[in-house]
Amino acid sequence: MIRTQKKSDLVDDLFKSGVGFEAMPLHDVVIPYAEADVKACGEIYLDQINDYAKPSNQSLVPIRDLSNEMLLALTQIERNGINVDQEALNAVKHEFTVEQKQLTKRLYEICEEAMGDTPINLNSNADVSSLVYSRKVIDRHMHKQVFNIGIGPTGKPLRPPRMKKTEFAKAVRTTTEVVKKTVAICCDTCDGRGRIQKYKVNGDPYKNLTKCPSCGGVGAFYQSTGKTAGLKLTPKDPSYASVNGFKVDKETLALLIDEAEAKGADLAVEFLTKYSRLNAVSVYLDSFVKGIETWTRSTSLLHTNFNQCVTSTGRLSSSNPNFQNQPKKGFPIRKCVVSRFQGGSITEADFVALEWRCAGELSRDQQIIADIENKKDIHSQTATIIHRCKPEEVSKDLRASVKRWTFSPLYGGIGAGTEPHIQAYFKAFFKIYTGLARYHKKLTDGVLLNGIVETPSGRQYYWPNAKRFGNGRISNQTQIVNFPVQGFGNDLVQLSVVRAHRKFIETQLQSLLILTVHDSIVVDTHPDEVEQVNEILTWAMSGVLEEASQRWGYNFALPLAIDIETGSSWLL
Repeated sequence: MIRTQKKSDLVDDLFKSGVGFEAMPLHDVVIPYAEADVKACGEIYLDQINDYAKPSNQSLVPIRDLSNEMLLALTQIERNGINVDQEALNAVKHEFTVEQKQLTKRLYEICEEAMGDTPINLNSNADVSSLVYSRKVIDRHMHKQVFNIGIGPTGKPLRPPRMKKTEFAKAVRTTTEVVKKTVAICCDTCDGRGRIQKYKVNGDPYKNLTKCPSCGGVGAFYQSTGKTAGLKLTPKDPSYASVNGFKVDKETLALLIDEAEAKGADLAVEFLTKYSRLNAVSVYLDSFVKGIETWTRSTSLLHTNFNQCVTSTGRLSSSNPNFQNQPKKGFPIRKCVVSRFQGGSITEADFVALEWRCAGELSRDQQIIADIENKKDIHSQTATIIHRCKPEEVSKDLRASVKRWTFSPLYGGIGAGTEPHIQAYFKAFFKIYTGLARYHKKLTDGVLLNGIVETPSGRQYYWPNAKRFGNGRISNQTQIVNFPVQGFGNDLVQLSVVRAHRKFIETQLQSLLILTVHDSIVVDTHPDEVEQVNEILTWAMSGVLEEASQRWGYNFALPLAIDIETGSSWLL
């Protein structure tokens, strides 16, 4: 238990009055404050040591030690920084900006075709929801009550109610109404301007125009044509409901695209596809391009901040700017990351299908192990199941179209809300990979028993209040089956970074570790050290299982595979 209290009362009033530490009395304020701070930190450290000594926490010691070693590596990576090619960044910005304008223009054309003259704001979820589902909320409060929308006492979103299809359809009709196409009629009072000029008693005009009382400042009246507006897509179940009507987030849009394609609704497919792309491009511009512009220094170096203790899985996050959530290979923004060395290059070493391998490792599913050893094309297998075709009939486009479904069952997905052929894939997946199904059951049963999932590396995840539902699933099931795969893979990546950092110091290379993103290590490579960098990265990543086995006392069933590429920029 911490016994020393930080003496904030000594400095709070001085800070509020604008007095900094440099002007505070040294012996009466600064030294007592600093001494209490040091003592409190020391007591926290000692209490943590006692906690780690408890039998239930012993497995966390190796993870703690790895995290401390990783901290040293990340400190060096942050200091090294990333060299940014400003011209390349400007070119990417221009490319995305042009695409953003083109997408916006076409989307508003589709809005007009689908809605008539009814104005749609693409930045309004309520507007987009009414366009996509052809329905709008009548009474938001009633809608939230019927579909149990909101935040519960634990701070988490409330669970959607369980409804039969007929009950759900009735609830939709009760809380929403069909939207109709409209024709705009210009307001005669304001002549379409939405504002009118009022005059004082003496005849002088008021400085500011007044909202038109007839049209409410709109400038027009929207008269219904009686024809149903929008794209006429259908929410499948209560999980689709949102405060603005029905969901139009990234995951839901992907499901809706499948529905629209199955119906042959070409206009809906075009809108949803382009709207999804617009959202992505806007994020690229706002988060990545702007972030890199903001945080790159006059030296052309960008020193992003890595965060070790933010994500629930234990994976890294980064800020100022965020580099961790970038799309993988082929993302245009990567072309702005170049070497600082004359004639240098960027090298990226990436673990191949690490999460799939970790799933096979943790579950010891014999079919996964065989598929990995035989280098089976898992995405083609997905295509044959979903589209009921033969392997030789799977085209490149068909294979690409099903990629998002391949590993969804791996992370606890069950295909809820999807088309029947997608749901059939989820069932077929676990019939193929029965060992993984048993592993998932073992995890959920264990959490119901003691609330804990522990990985072979000793990392622990805790769900103390898990409950079993009537459908057989348990609360937080997606996290329970997902976190161990993510966390165990993360520990292997971090150990490989630690090994690479250690070797770079030993060999005194000029080349610099500059990033670790997803399952990869990125190096700014000196032109004289290309072969050495490749050898070190191969050693660090391929040999990680041997050191992991020594640290954690765990014998691995599967090897790891890595891919190393070198190019003039990170786009490779």
